[in-house]
Amino acid sequence: MAHRQLTAENETMQVAPHDIVDAWLSRLGLPSDLPVTLDSLTKIIRAHLDRIPFENLTVFCGGVPEISLEALTDKILNYRRGGYCVELNPLLCSGLRALGFDVRLCMARVMWQRDVPGPRSHCLCLVRLNGAEYLVDVGFGGPGPTEPLLVGSDTPDLRTEKRAGLGIVLSRQVSEGDWRDLYTFTDELTTMSDVQAGNWLAATLPGSLFTRTLVVSRQTGDTRLVLDGATFRKFAKGKLVDVEGLQTPDAVLACLNENFGIDPPPGVTDALVLKGFF
Repeated sequence: MAHRQLTAENETMQVAPHDIVDAWLSRLGLPSDLPVTLDSLTKIIRAHLDRIPFENLTVFCGGVPEISLEALTDKILNYRRGGYCVELNPLLCSGLRALGFDVRLCMARVMWQRDVPGPRSHCLCLVRLNGAEYLVDVGFGGPGPTEPLLVGSDTPDLRTEKRAGLGIVLSRQVSEGDWRDLYTFTDELTTMSDVQAGNWLAATLPGSLFTRTLVVSRQTGDTRLVLDGATFRKFAKGKLVDVEGLQTPDAVLACLNENFGIDPPPGVTDALVLKGFF
């Protein structure tokens, strides 16, 4: 029996059609004639982090997100919601491919705030440009990269390095000389079935962070806004500058709308009460 050859179309998200690309770029506030350059890629990543927040509202309310391109378009572009890694990075991948970028999805094991690496539940993008490979990630929701990161390079705050038995490890310097591992990935083939499996794990695994607490974040330049349960924090250049404890479910809903541009879906108030935040 002949084996069907794997192609880019079934290895990763499909190429977004023109109407979806136009809606995506409109939400990002970017023109439709972006050239395939590192500068364009950087602009797209920064706009993504600012205009499409990381959020786990669907999972927090007890659901499992749909991650087909049609479902992502409906949720993120039509209803102007956000999402987490298995939603945001596939949408990014689909849009970048439509613009002409050589991009693929990759699953990673989270190491951040863990004693041992977790399952392959985090999704990121790898972009090949001018003979080099860049790590691109708009779905880590916190200390991840805020622009394309050349794989194998070091910056003052982020670095990637190969480690035996792990693959490539991304680390962040959280204070002078204190480097913390974020996640690790390999060059293993990633298909949409892998992304679906990661989505299911993140949304249903007992003890998963996303089922326990509400996590929303948005990065605007050097400013990062974070809603963690009923606590709203503001960071400037990585330093905490303000903390506000929200006293009612209505205050959380208002925060979602005013600071992240999210019209909260039904069920958020019930989930906040059920999970002991109020």
